[in-house]
Amino acid sequence: MKVNTADMRHKILRAVYKEPRCADSDKLLIAKIWEYEGWDYTLSVYENLRRVSSPETIRRTRQRLVEEGKIVPMEETTERRYHDFKEARMAL
Repeated sequence: MKVNTADMRHKILRAVYKEPRCADSDKLLIAKIWEYEGWDYTLSVYENLRRVSSPETIRRTRQRLVEEGKIVPMEETTERRYHDFKEARMAL
């Protein structure tokens, strides 16, 4: 599937608007995007993966939207990540 950046950005923003947890979970976001793109449970995984956007494209586009401030992670997720960062730093 050829990547249309503007279209992918729109899909991600729509997914986050409908399901705010998508701002914090790449796995959930990828699942939602693939559902929008027509994941067909009657087809093989391989056939479905040929029809949908790559998970790398979805993740990178979400990351850019976060960096641009268009998607804001939930506060509890930000706090948890900071706590994990501090613990990892202290372990060094």
